[in-house]
Amino acid sequence: MKKTIILLSIFSSVLSGVINARDFTPTAVKSDQWIKSWLVVGPFTLSETKTYSTDFLESKGGEEKPALKVGDRIDYRDGMAQVISYNSPDSVIRFNIKNPENNPAVWYAYAEVKSNESKLRFLTFDLRDGGTLWVNGEKITDQKSPNRNYSTPVTLKKGKNTILIKFLLNKNNLQFSAKMQSFSSKRLLSAGDLFRISLSSENEPQLSSFFSGAVLKQIIQKAELEVFDHSDSSVLKKQLTEDFLPKLSFPAKDFRPYRAEISIRLKNGEVVNQSLFFNSGDKREYTLFSDHTTKYRIVLDSNASESERWAAQELQHWLGEISGAQFPIQTFGTKFKGPQIVIGYNDFVKNRISAKPPEPSDESFSYVNDGADILIYGGQQRGSMYGVMSFLESEFGCRFYTPSVSMIPKREEKKFYFFDHKEKPAIRVRNDFYYEAFDPIWAARNKMNGRMTHVLQPGGVEAYWSVHTFFKLLPTEEFFATHPEYFSLVDGKRISLRGQLCLTNPDVLRILLERIKERMRENPEYLIYDVSQNDWRNPCQCENCQAIAKQEGSESGPVIWFVNQVAEAVEKEFPDKFIGTLAYQYTRKPPKNSRPRQNVVVRLCPIEACVSHSLEECPQNKSFMDDLTGWSKIAPHLYIWDYVVNFAHYIMPYPNFNVLQSNIKTFQKNNAIGIMEQAAYQSRGGEFAELKAYLISKLLWNPDCNTEAVINDFIYGYYGRSGQYIRRYFDLLNSRITPETHMHIHLGPHDKLFSEEMIAQSCELFEQALKEADNEEIMRRVEMAYLPILYLKCKRNPVVARYDGTYERFSNIAKREGITHYAEYKEAISDFNKSMENAK
Repeated sequence: MKKTIILLSIFSSVLSGVINARDFTPTAVKSDQWIKSWLVVGPFTLSETKTYSTDFLESKGGEEKPALKVGDRIDYRDGMAQVISYNSPDSVIRFNIKNPENNPAVWYAYAEVKSNESKLRFLTFDLRDGGTLWVNGEKITDQKSPNRNYSTPVTLKKGKNTILIKFLLNKNNLQFSAKMQSFSSKRLLSAGDLFRISLSSENEPQLSSFFSGAVLKQIIQKAELEVFDHSDSSVLKKQLTEDFLPKLSFPAKDFRPYRAEISIRLKNGEVVNQSLFFNSGDKREYTLFSDHTTKYRIVLDSNASESERWAAQELQHWLGEISGAQFPIQTFGTKFKGPQIVIGYNDFVKNRISAKPPEPSDESFSYVNDGADILIYGGQQRGSMYGVMSFLESEFGCRFYTPSVSMIPKREEKKFYFFDHKEKPAIRVRNDFYYEAFDPIWAARNKMNGRMTHVLQPGGVEAYWSVHTFFKLLPTEEFFATHPEYFSLVDGKRISLRGQLCLTNPDVLRILLERIKERMRENPEYLIYDVSQNDWRNPCQCENCQAIAKQEGSESGPVIWFVNQVAEAVEKEFPDKFIGTLAYQYTRKPPKNSRPRQNVVVRLCPIEACVSHSLEECPQNKSFMDDLTGWSKIAPHLYIWDYVVNFAHYIMPYPNFNVLQSNIKTFQKNNAIGIMEQAAYQSRGGEFAELKAYLISKLLWNPDCNTEAVINDFIYGYYGRSGQYIRRYFDLLNSRITPETHMHIHLGPHDKLFSEEMIAQSCELFEQALKEADNEEIMRRVEMAYLPILYLKCKRNPVVARYDGTYERFSNIAKREGITHYAEYKEAISDFNKSMENAK
């Protein structure tokens, strides 16, 4: 009793200037205006029998219906408290109470506000030590911890509304503030999702909210919930009623992820949608392998495709490398009692998880577990195979950097609770046109399916037959002497040298059609067959060809007009094939009126583009972007032929890494079904070729991948301890790009991009990298990365490079590594050697 009286007397003295004995009357509600008039009552000292949850206002109507007046005295077992009116001079209600013994006590603050209508509002308040809030007798929130600027929606009724706040005061000061604000769904969601899903101690999912059930009932008119499992099958549909916070009952299942979709209609008519992700089920641990042994087998259906059988062998081999355990490969007809890794979609998968059968060509895949069994399935052609490779990469850290370098981590044990992973390619045809990427096993492991020529590759390829085919199909040596009218009329003369075809000549169409059909019959393994211009200019200037070109506003007009006729003529015999053509240089601009047929593929080429900056950002690329967006609107199948290397100097530094992702995303956004990234394709030796080929494979599959993570993974995995210096060189080189730096596909060694200081810094880094090399093999990889700087030194200062040993060092590495092309043209090596030998 003594402690309470002391506190009350101090409290009264602090309020001596603000106590008002008048009757307490409600104040009108105004948005963004602080509530300054309160009745305050306390302290109520806590004890073993009187805790925070005790209703100290029981004698005055209780906490739900308080009936308080100024001067009311409330007696309780351990003391007495008095109701006092307080009008604050500012927004904060602040009492400087001295409580030297830190006795915990409860205080109440009560206010009445008027509203002219029944309406949703936000009540925003600041509780320094936490507390409980009631509005019109309903408990709105119960915050046991300090809370700053907490906002909760409340429904004010017309007329008088009551607000009661209960505080727990642990120390010396009592302080709070509160105001009404206008309601909006934007403000409602600014604090986070309206709903969330948490798990009980028994792993049962429970729908919960930042707001209480009472608040939810005030603001929500209707809410519907639907829960989906890993296969996107709906497992629960529920109309949320009562307090909108039900338990979510699931059939007993293994621990795994789910996705909940909630549609919420607020009482003000607005609709809010939420997606929530959570886990549920019996969390059992399974052991895939331990201590070099396994109880698992790899199992295939008897009708498994060749690629699925190859994938099973890959999985067996690499799991063996990882674990030291032997995983037998069997078919379902073989008796087996243990758990299994199932590859491919089959009746077993269908019955176990109710997954829909994928199309054979569907490259998307899933790998999930059903109990101890692991199911990896997708389309038969390549989907299941890609699923296996992703399983190895994502779950075990396997990396297939180059055809000859893989990183396979060793593990003593692998345990798991669940697998639930699915992917699909962003680009249908993915052609990584680096020499290093041509290896069919590497390509299959890294999900590359596009080729310029058909090769035997696990899962097959989407091959594009030839390019620049006008003279391949109608050779000048065969026809020009007798039929010059088949070829371009240029400046009043039919030409055979560096010309094109006269596309409006009916005999040209007849002969070319016969010959393309022959190619299609002889080479049925291709997807696309090319009918396109030669790799130079000089389109036909005859009256008929130019009439079409003028009408269409582009030289692409006669080409599309011609190719459409070819495509229409072959469609009946070859319904699943495409005729391809180029939008390249003089045909890059799309036609105004014509539209490519459904079985025509247009290959658009940004050969003139700046590759220092993204296509969408660089002013030099505006004309290409105009053409890209134009073609994307009219071409049913747009295929990009992109360029990612310096064709004049394959080996020279070429810092275009910053645009690889953004440009691929630009192509994807403009409906490209295929992308070919043409690079150093005749031999090894392109600048950072191994890294770029690997990064491009990741980007073509998933343009949103984390490129920094991929680059770091490769550099530190491929170069070992030397990777730290390779990364510093990589950053140094790419930092040379500025907004004013414009780089194209024929970059020269004396470009302002390079400086002697940069070259010197690069050499220092590579020398450090060589000293740190883990072994002889890593040293050779570092030397390959060093070649561009050595080459640059030779080209910039050939005399010095010849006499200081740079040229000899470069030549020895290039010969050792079997580099046959320094540039796209064959004579580059001999020209380079002659220039170096003649340097004086």
